[in-house]
Parts: sequence; structure tokens; C-alpha cells
Amino acid sequence: KKKKKHRLTKQDVAFYQSTAVRAIRTLYNHLLRRSASDARYQTDETRARIAAMYWKSVITESLNGVTWLARLDVGHEVRVLWLLCFLYVLQECPEGLICGSIRRFCVFENFQLHKFIRLLKLTASTFQSFITSPRETNDDTSDIISPWLVQESFNIICAITNTVVDECVDTITLSFPHERKKFANGIIELLLLIITSPQSSVTHLRALGGASQALEKFGALTFLEVVGDNLQHWGRAILTLMNSTSLSVRSIAVDFIVSLVGSIFDQLGNIDEIALVFLTVMPEVVAREIGLYSVSDQIRTMEDVECALWPLRRAIADVEEASPVDDNRVDVQLAPLLGVFCRTCQAVIDGVLIELRLMGGDCDIVGKRLEIGHNDGVKERNGQAHVFDADEESLFEAANSFLPETGPLQRLRWLLSLKSLHEAKGQWVEAAETLLLCASTIADAIPHVKGVWRPSRFALWQDAKKSRWLNAIGNKQTTNKQLVNFADGFLEPPNLLGITNASLPSKKNASNNRLYQPSVAVMCRLLTTMAKEAVTKYLEEDGMESLAFFRLEQLLKTVMEVVEEHGHGDLVARGTDRRASRPAMHLRTLLVEENAALRKMSASLNGDMTKIAERMLLLAGENPREIDDNERSSLYSDAPLHTQPTRHFYVRVILLGKKPNRFMESTTIPTFLEWQNPTICRVSKEAVSRAFSEHYNPAQQDNSTIPVLLNASGTTEERICTAFAEPILHALLEELSPESIILSTETPTEEILHRDKDEKTFVIVTVVHMAASGYRNARRRDTVQEILSGGGSKRFFFRNKVVTTGASKNSPKYSAGSSNASSGMITTGLTELTVGQRFPCALSRQRTIITSEYYS
Repeated sequence: KKKKKHRLTKQDVAFYQSTAVRAIRTLYNHLLRRSASDARYQTDETRARIAAMYWKSVITESLNGVTWLARLDVGHEVRVLWLLCFLYVLQECPEGLICGSIRRFCVFENFQLHKFIRLLKLTASTFQSFITSPRETNDDTSDIISPWLVQESFNIICAITNTVVDECVDTITLSFPHERKKFANGIIELLLLIITSPQSSVTHLRALGGASQALEKFGALTFLEVVGDNLQHWGRAILTLMNSTSLSVRSIAVDFIVSLVGSIFDQLGNIDEIALVFLTVMPEVVAREIGLYSVSDQIRTMEDVECALWPLRRAIADVEEASPVDDNRVDVQLAPLLGVFCRTCQAVIDGVLIELRLMGGDCDIVGKRLEIGHNDGVKERNGQAHVFDADEESLFEAANSFLPETGPLQRLRWLLSLKSLHEAKGQWVEAAETLLLCASTIADAIPHVKGVWRPSRFALWQDAKKSRWLNAIGNKQTTNKQLVNFADGFLEPPNLLGITNASLPSKKNASNNRLYQPSVAVMCRLLTTMAKEAVTKYLEEDGMESLAFFRLEQLLKTVMEVVEEHGHGDLVARGTDRRASRPAMHLRTLLVEENAALRKMSASLNGDMTKIAERMLLLAGENPREIDDNERSSLYSDAPLHTQPTRHFYVRVILLGKKPNRFMESTTIPTFLEWQNPTICRVSKEAVSRAFSEHYNPAQQDNSTIPVLLNASGTTEERICTAFAEPILHALLEELSPESIILSTETPTEEILHRDKDEKTFVIVTVVHMAASGYRNARRRDTVQEILSGGGSKRFFFRNKVVTTGASKNSPKYSAGSSNASSGMITTGLTELTVGQRFPCALSRQRTIITSEYYS
């Protein structure tokens, strides 16, 4: 017969609970309140003896009752008082007694190591609740005791954790190898819980020291195996500490990441996995740091935002400076990979700042609206603050750090930000090129989209039940929820897949906070939409039909390869036995749906190409006559440029002489112009329109202080150079006087540069002509349209003045822009410039990599 269960009444439960509470209060009063506050028992020896008296009872009952303690609420009186006693004996007991007890936890007959680690986790989560903000209490005593209690409790936990690792790793490895992974998991989770919470610099130093010790003891492979998908959370925690205002915390965070990367490289031979994870979560970390500074009312302008990230930039630079010469953790082959990783991190930080600027008047940082380009209502530097920023290059570098096969959505995120930047600048062709680069990324990613890694949200930053200190974030106007929403928008923009009306994450994904895993159908619709938008951007400027057709043709070839490859899987599915299991039938149905989506995508691309071809035919029908050689655009054509309305212009830009402060070393976004090195830039449609305007005269503008072109003769090319140089001149005028800026189309002589290098800044802007790509076609007189129909070119030419025998560059008659040089002493030469990618491309400017001069 089953024994009859005796259920306790509510009165019985209340009686036993009150008895337990009185017993714990008695222990607390005797151990802490009396012994710890009695002046007679304050010597080290006396405190240690008293704690040793209670050691066995407190530790034994704590281990036996760890399950019950976990069921109590974090702020329950029983849990708090008992764990206070537990911490007291850990702090005051002799070190030998503690170490001996910990070693006995690893004995087979009394294996309680995992319970002890769980008890430490409960202690850490309990005393997190004492982290409060000033708005939660008006008690001066609480303001003093709470920070002290938090620091002391977590310092004790860190010290005991390090002792556990020292005393138990070797024993576990030799006697209980099957428990090693669980042991490592408990220690690593405990340390992550500590370093994630806001602690003093001393506590963070101890916790990171313990993390470095655990990494060394367990090894990189065990660390990665135990951490698993939580590697992204470690990345968030470490990057956050790298932005600490404490130099010691930043230094040990840098030390940990160098140890981690070095160990992983030694074991795996690459750092691709950790780079993917860290670069994915970095935008969220950067945004969260900005949000925390905003909540603290320390951000009012974009300059404040940039200053808030200075510690992180400095810490990343310290990681990059790690050298195999003086650091045995850094392999010789790791050093260049580490440099690329750190430069990409800087580019990602730049990207977050650029995305904030693109918000314009809608820039809202955790409830505080930030007026971009304004400071207390006054426009900062006349809106020219970011003319020299390498914003395009930073976004492009951030995008290229992700591969379509492993991080397609991360790559798309930065490419779409680059597209938005081009649209803000009125660079429609570059925006179209960026969109087709997105489409190509999607096409390459479709075969791998089901297995790509997706980040998840960090529960310790969002769930107040797991991190009680989250309630301390914010003030009367803002809360942690607003901070989370702001940071989540940078982990992955909410509109990244919204263009396809993708469904929300499933319940399975939502349970672990993982971001949405896109399907093949979603990616196909996204590619189709981007291709159509790219065609629209191309047609914003005249004469780009041939280039658009060429790019779509390349994209269609890639798509057809994907469709063909996917078709083999469809054939296998069609051959499945009709009596197959339900999962097999579901797989066949899924493959058929995916194949239909792929073919619909390819049909859409064919339709876009057909429309462009019809448009090209229509434009050709408007002027069907043959074009003779005299009307072709060549490198040496002197025909008036305004007779060729579909021609696109490129200029060479070079800065010489005195450097403004913007080009000195700084912690802001770097400049796209490298001093004394030429850069090829495509002239925007808006600048070309101004140059061809009949009423265009820079000298008669409202700001008459703008420098005019030296020795200008009024040619069309000079008007284009002047129109392009206007933003550069305005930006320079914020730091320099008009008299110290010289605008010219020709490079000054060495004598002039040497004489005025400390007083004058030379802005050299010269129109260059696109040449056919490939030296086999160097003598062909191709039109720009013919060059664009082949995908553009990397090569550009322009005329320059070459001093022949009979003239000297030291001659006073030879100067920048001089048109009356001595007869017969100056001839025209040819300079060829080569860039890294074919123009037009996703960048509107590129630094030259090869410069060649030809003259007879």
C-alpha cells in the first residue's frame, strides 16, 4: 500500500519558515554583528580563529542547501543573510583551511565541486541586487554601504574562484577527466557573470585575471568548446571593458584578448571564427557605450560621441601593437592578421558614427535627440566637419571583412549603410554599384544561407531577472529597455530584411534570443528588390545604361550557376519514394519552393535586362547616324566638353604644403586624402551641373572669401575643377585663412613648395580622362560609353607640363598655373594613374597605386 502523504498546512509551513529564519538570524548575529563588530576580536588571528570555528557548519549546510537557496528570490532575507555568513567565513578563514577543503571537494567520496561553484554563482547573482542608482534611494547610509558591500563581496568571489582553479584543475584532469568540461563551464560562466556587471576597477582586474588564468589552465580548445555560442557574449564583455576609463582595466582586457587570439591561432592556425564573432557584436557594444554616456548626460554633440569611444580606439591600437618581438603569445604569422583585425575594428567604430550622422535630425540616442552638425543651436564649422572623412572607405572595409559564405547579413548591413551614404551625397552611380554588390553577395550566400552563423541578444544585458543591476541603469526619463532597443538597432538594423516583409523570428529562435535565420526565398526576394533599385539609381545619371546592362549580365551569370546547382538537389527530391517519411516529404516540398523562388528571381533579372536593352535601343534610335572619329572622346581631345552631356568626369586631387590640424593624428575618422599622394575622384552629378550652369561663378557667391583658381582662363575643365573643389576649400577655410590656400590645376614647382611649405596649402585638382582597361587597348580611341560597357577602367591619363633642356624648375618664370612660360622650354607630357578597382565602383574615390609619366 502507498503511504499516505502528510501535507503541511499553511500554519505549519509558516512555523518552520519562521524557525529557519530565526536560526539564520542567530548565526548572522553571532558571526557577523557581534564578532565582526566587537573591538576585542579584530586582530587577524582572532578573526581567522572565529571564522574557522564556523567554517565546517556554514560550508556543509550551504552545499546541502544550495538547491533551496536557488529557489529563493534574490532579495529574500534568508538567502541574503546566509550568503553573507558564507562570504564572511570565505574572507576570514585561514588560506590553508580553505584550500584543503576545496581539494577535498574533488575527492571521489565527497565530490561537491560543482555544488560549490553553483554556490558562488548564487552569491554573485544575489549581491548584484545591491547595485543601485541614486534615484532608487535617498538614504546616505545605503549610498555608502551598498558600493562597499558589492565590491567586497565580488572581490571575495573572484579570489575564491582563482583558488578553485589553481587547486582543482590538475586533480580534475587526472582523476575526473569526464568532469573537466563541466568544471570549466561553471568557472567561465561565473567569471562572465562578474565581468558583465558594473564593478570597481579592482574587481574587474581580479575577474579578468581569473579569466586569463582559466584560459591558460584549460587551453584555447577547451575554452572555445565550453563557451560555444557564448563566445559572442565574451566578446561583448571584453570589448566593453576595453572602453573603460580605467587604464588598468583596459590594459588587462587587451592582455586577455591577445592571449585568446594567440592561443586560438596556435591551435587552429587562423582567427577567422573569433574575428567574425567580435566584429559582428562590436556595433552593438559601441552603440551601448554611447547610450550609457547619453544616459549619464555626457553627450550633447557628435564630438562628445567620438570622445566617448576614445578608450576603445586606444585599446584596439594597443592590441595591434602586440609584436612577436617582445610578446611570445604573438606568432610571426599572426601579427599581420591581428593588424587587419584591429583596423577592421576601427572601421566598424567609424561605421557606427557614420550611421548616426546619416540619421540627421532623427538621431535619437536613448531618448536624447542629437542635432547632427549643431552645437547648442550653432552650426559646427559651417557643416564642413566631415568633408575629409574616409567614411566611404570605412564602411567598405567593414563590409569586406565579412564573407558572403559565413557572414552575408553582416556584409549586407554595412553595404546598405554605404548605399545610404552615397544617396546622401547625391552619388547615384556609386549607390547603384553598392546595391549590385549587395545582390552579388546574396547570390553567393544562397547556397550557404541555412548554415550561416547568426548572433543572439545578450540576456545579461536585457533580462532584469538574471541581472538585477539592470534596474540601476537610466534616470527618470530613460530606462534600460530604451538602451537595449537603441543598441539592438546596431546589432542588426531592423529594416535589413524588412524590405522583403520577412516574418518575425520563430518561437524556437526567440527562446534563445537568436536573430532571424533567413530562408532561400527571403534572400531571393531581397536580391530581386536590390537589383531593381540599382537600375533606378543608374538611370538617375545619363549615359549609364551600358554599364547597368553589363553589371546585370554578370549578376545573372552568377544567379544561373546557383539555380543550376540547386536544381540537382531538386532532382534528388523529385526522385524520393512516394512512401517516404514525413521529414523527407517536407524536404522535397521545401526544395521545390526554393527552386521556384530561384527561377522567379532569375526571370526578374532577365526582365530588368530586357528593359535596359530597350532603353538603349530607344536612345540609339534618337540619333542613329554613325559617329566619326573626330567626334569620339579621346585622351587628347580638345573639343568643348559641354557638347558631350553624357560624359562622366574624374579628377585627380592632391594636397601639398602646410597641413591643417584635420590631417594631423587624431582619434576621429581618418581622412580619405593622404597628404602629398594623389587620389582619383569621380565628380558628382550635382558638381557637374553647377560647372555647366551659365550663372556659375564661385567668386560671386555669398562667401566671397573662397579662394579662386590660380590663373584661370575660363575653360570647362577649370570650371569642373573649381566646382569639385568647393567643399574642400570650405572645409580648409575653417582652419586656414583664404590667403594661405592656393587652388590650382597644376602642381607647383619644387622651389615654390620649399618656399611656401609652412605658409601655404596647395589644393591641386586636375581633370583626368578614363582610358581603356588593359595595355593591349592603350592605343584604341574608345569613347567613355564603350569603356563603361566593358565594366569601366582602372587607368586614367592627364596632360602635364614637363620642363625640357633650356628651362629649369628653379626658374622664376615656371610656376604653378603659369601660361606664359619661356617658348620652347616647356612641353606637354602625359601622366598615367592606376587605381585598385575599376571605376565606377562602390567608392567615389580611390588612392592611386601606380603613377607613370611619359614625355619625349
